Amino acid sequence: MEGIERLYYALGELAFAVAKADGQINFEERNKLHDIVVKESKSNNYDFNISEIIFHILQKNNRLDIEDTYKMAMKEIEICSNYLTDDMKVEFVAVLEKVARAFGVVTSGEKNLIERFRKEIDNY
Repeated sequence: MEGIERLYYALGELAFAVAKADGQINFEERNKLHDIVVKESKSNNYDFNISEIIFHILQKNNRLDIEDTYKMAMKEIEICSNYLTDDMKVEFVAVLEKVARAFGVVTSGEKNLIERFRKEIDNY
């Protein structure tokens, strides 16, 4: 994988962590990520497909906890930060917020994880 693909890989990991932050991954959260991928793919941003694939792989494996998944994602972002644009930072936060809102109420765990990401992503 190249740098940008690795960033979208990390986004898939982060989306998984946010979806799992409320204790379980809901059908609505899975569908929201899929809808985001379809929309972005139509605008020729095919890297979003990587995010959805990783989300599904992690969901099937389901052995990693939220913190480990988050740390793995941030490591990928750190390694490939030279490919990360300001637009991507905003886009990634927006995706995580959409995944969190997919099931209705955003839990404190989801809010905390997104806020943590928002602060940490500004370092790159």
